[in-house]
Amino acid sequence: MGSGNKLFGAYDIRGTYGQALNEDFAFKLGRAFGRFLSPIERLRVLVGHDSRTHSPKLAEALTAGLTTAGHDVVNLSVASTPMIAWFGATNGFDATISVTASHLGKEHNGFKLYTGKANPIGAGNGLKEIEQILNSLEPVNGKKPGSVSQVNGVQQYIEFLTSLLAPQRRLKVAIDVGHGAAAPEVIELLRTCTSVDFIALACTADGEFPTRSPNPLDEGALAALSNTVIEQKCDFGVAFDGDADRAIFVDEKGVMIGTDLMIGLVGAHLIENKGKGTVVFDLRASRSVGEHIESLGGKAVRTGVGTMFIKNNMQEHKALFAGELSGHYYYGDMYDSDNAMRTLIEVINLVSRKGHPLSAHIEPLSRYSSSGEINLRVAGIEQVLRHLDEAITGGAKEHIDGLSVNFPQWWFAARGSQTEPVLRLTVGAVNREILEEQTKHLIGVINQVKVPAVTSDCN
Repeated sequence: MGSGNKLFGAYDIRGTYGQALNEDFAFKLGRAFGRFLSPIERLRVLVGHDSRTHSPKLAEALTAGLTTAGHDVVNLSVASTPMIAWFGATNGFDATISVTASHLGKEHNGFKLYTGKANPIGAGNGLKEIEQILNSLEPVNGKKPGSVSQVNGVQQYIEFLTSLLAPQRRLKVAIDVGHGAAAPEVIELLRTCTSVDFIALACTADGEFPTRSPNPLDEGALAALSNTVIEQKCDFGVAFDGDADRAIFVDEKGVMIGTDLMIGLVGAHLIENKGKGTVVFDLRASRSVGEHIESLGGKAVRTGVGTMFIKNNMQEHKALFAGELSGHYYYGDMYDSDNAMRTLIEVINLVSRKGHPLSAHIEPLSRYSSSGEINLRVAGIEQVLRHLDEAITGGAKEHIDGLSVNFPQWWFAARGSQTEPVLRLTVGAVNREILEEQTKHLIGVINQVKVPAVTSDCN
C-alpha cells in the first residue's frame, strides 16, 4: 500500500473507493495514525464522515484501526469537515479525522487528518511519515484496545454559529446542501433559527448525490439554486460542496459571485466590525481584493494556493480571515479553519445590516477583468516558469508558489499543479481588451518552451 497508489496527497488522502482505498486500507491507516500520534499514550480521537454510501464502512474500519492502536474513538457519524474539525478542537480531542472526498464524485473517498486545535496534517508535517508507518506495519499485537463511543455534536455547533448571527432585517436565503454532509447541520439551523427565512434544497444526506455534483463549481451545478433564488425572490443563495468546507454564492439575480470577490467582501465586513485586522488570500485573487481591504484600514497578505500556505500565514500575521478561490473561507476565531456555514452567517449579517442587495456590495470589487484560472498542459513546469521569469520583464515580481508579476494595468500568476504536468495561469487587467491581449501574449510565451501548451479540462 505504498505511495505508488497515489492515495497520499499534499493535504489529504484520496482515491477511488473499492480499489486501493478500501476497508483494509482504512484499518491500516487507523493503526498507522494511532502510532504516529503516540505508540504509548492513550489518546482521544474524533471520527466523522460525509454522506457517501461507503463512508460509514470506511469510518468503522478506521475506528477499528485506531482502537487496535490503543486509542479511544468518539464517532460523530455524518458531519461536515468544518464541524468535525471545530468540534474536535473545541472539546479537547487529541486528533480528528474526517472521512470524505470533499467535492469529488460519489465513487471517490478519502481522509482528512488533524491534530490538536484543528491543525491539518499534510505532506510537510506528518502525512509522509504516516504513509511510511502504514507501509511498515507489524502484525497486530496483544495491546489493550481503546474504547468506542458516539456523540451528536450538531446542537453545540449550530448554537455557536447562530450566536454570531445578528440580522438587522429579515432576509430570505436559499441553501443548496447538495445532499452532502452538512444536511443534519442545516436541518438544525432551520429548526432553531427563526430570524431568517431559509429555503433548503437537497437537504438530506444521500451519497448518490442525485440532484447535482458535490462540486458546486461544476457546470450546471448552480442551476437549481439560481432558479430558486429568482423564483422565490431570495436575497441570495449559497451552495455547499460534499463536505461543506466550500461555499459558492449567487446574488439576488441568481448570478454566481466570484470567490475572490467574496473574500474581499467578507474580509472587509469583518474588518469593519473589528476596526482593524489582517486578511490573507491566495495569489490568484483580483487586485481589487487587496485594495478594498487596505482602503478600510486592514492589512492584505497574498500567499500561495493551498491550506498550508493559508494556515501558516494566518498564524504568522494573526489574521482575522482568509480565503481561497476554491471557495474556502477561513476564520481566525475558529482555529484558523475553513467554514462554509460561518461564511453564510457573515453574509447574512452583512446584507441585512446595510440594506443594499448583495450585487451592489460586490459591484465595487468587480472593476477589473479576470481570465479565471486557465489550465495549460506543458512539458516541464519548472522549465516553463523559468522561461516566463526571463521573458517577462519590467513588472514587480514575486516568487510565491510559482511566479506572480504585477504591472500597472495588468498582472498574472502562474503556478504548477502538484499532481500532473499542468501550469495554472490567472491573468487580470483593468479592462477586457488588455486582458485578452496579455493572456494571448503569455500563452504565446509559454508555447515557446518545446511542447506547445494546450488548454486542459482539469480543475
